[in-house]
Amino acid sequence: MSLHLLTSQKIISTRNFQSQFAKMLKNAEDHGFYYNIVRNGESIGVFLPIHFWESLLEDMEALASPRFLKSIEESRAQFARGEHYSMDEAFDV
Repeated sequence: MSLHLLTSQKIISTRNFQSQFAKMLKNAEDHGFYYNIVRNGESIGVFLPIHFWESLLEDMEALASPRFLKSIEESRAQFARGEHYSMDEAFDV
């Protein structure tokens, strides 16, 4: 998702944000664009499509879970010990 985030960012001034809100909303919905809102060259806010927001909330919720973080730690340790399958083994190719 990070490459998509980089290519989907649009920078817009506060003045244009106010005057082009309907167009920005449509672009966010239809194309997944998000807007970095700037005033005097400084970022002051972000306008996101709902699917980006929901994905961020889901990630923050997962990262706040000690159980989830423990499972990641355990998986990394298993991988380091060689306890994993290759793609061919996993898909029995």
